[in-house]
Amino acid sequence: MRQTVLALAILFAVLPVEGGSADWPQWRGANRDAISPETGLVDVWTEDGPRVLWRIDIGPGYSSVTVSDGKLYTMWDKAASQYLFCLDGSSGEELWRFSLGKTFRNHYGNGPRVTPVVDGELVYAVGTDGLLVAVNKASGELVWRHDLPGEFGTKLPTYGFSSSPMVVGARLLIEAGGKGATFMAFDKKTGELAWSSQSDRPAYSSPIDVSIDGVRQVVFWSAHGLHAVAPDDGKLLWKHSWETFCPVTGDPLNTGTPIFVPPDRIFISSGSGAALLRISREAETFEVEPVWKSEHTRSDVNTAVRLGNYIYGFDRSILQCLDVRTGEVKWQARGFGRGSLIAADGKLFVLGEAGNLAIVAASPDGFVQKGDAEVLSGNNWTSPSIAGGRLYLRNHEELVCVDVKG
Repeated sequence: MRQTVLALAILFAVLPVEGGSADWPQWRGANRDAISPETGLVDVWTEDGPRVLWRIDIGPGYSSVTVSDGKLYTMWDKAASQYLFCLDGSSGEELWRFSLGKTFRNHYGNGPRVTPVVDGELVYAVGTDGLLVAVNKASGELVWRHDLPGEFGTKLPTYGFSSSPMVVGARLLIEAGGKGATFMAFDKKTGELAWSSQSDRPAYSSPIDVSIDGVRQVVFWSAHGLHAVAPDDGKLLWKHSWETFCPVTGDPLNTGTPIFVPPDRIFISSGSGAALLRISREAETFEVEPVWKSEHTRSDVNTAVRLGNYIYGFDRSILQCLDVRTGEVKWQARGFGRGSLIAADGKLFVLGEAGNLAIVAASPDGFVQKGDAEVLSGNNWTSPSIAGGRLYLRNHEELVCVDVKG
């Protein structure tokens, strides 16, 4: 009997990761909201902490893990190059790698920043020097590529190219940062340039795809503010000034991903504060009006999560919950530094800057922590990913897979 139980345990430990709706195919998941549809997940750690299924050594980088059909895609530096890696989700075994140029060195951390996006048979990635590639997700063979600075004169941000691209319909959209080409769209299959739009310096935010008053629009957050463009032709629909600068170097530091609050509002937060913006439409013209602003909700590393009427995220090193309708802070908690979080099954999985992983109740009624365990060390600024009951966490040295299936 004991042998049978042991055999089953081994079998379940090596079963492939589930695909389909449980995938995490791009930055912040399927809907770019850091919310997983999975249910039946653990509510609390045991005394021994979470069950670690595997752990592998990796290199420097802030690229999150993308999960598609049981395979993992992420990026890190190795030797003298930075690579897009494909790994087996059940074991962490490397399946293939694709070079994206030389390694990147910076006092805020080395390695690539962008999270790959998987769509159909292709995976798209961007290196810190602006090399955009589409490769076959099964084989790692190159399908098409563009050197953004070399071909389009884009100006790379000081801390490396960081904006994760996204697929909208038949096109791949990206914040490139060139004159007349701050925002660009390519045919996702051929790489042919579809359009380029606007002139602004690049920042570190990734775009979102929303519909407001029946009009589909992609919202980018570049150096000097938000820009909403039509995905078909890049036409500017509206913009709103919002600047954040490094007090030492003067470099633009808009980093967070905008959060859509249906039906017509956008929440943003950076090192200079936060705001809820209302987008209204009169005929063909859109107008932007702040609903509220706050200097005390400063997400200067990672993006928050919206669940209903509440935002869960960081005011620098303080985890907090706020009412998105008013900006009122409902509760605050310390102990995570400049951490990150995702939501699933009515709870928050919070990864602290020092590598402590916690389960926190997703409730505005108060901070309730249901588990806390050290799973990584060093600097942990990369946002977690979840798929098939498995949580994927990484820093500059390790990638770990944690079982969160209840």
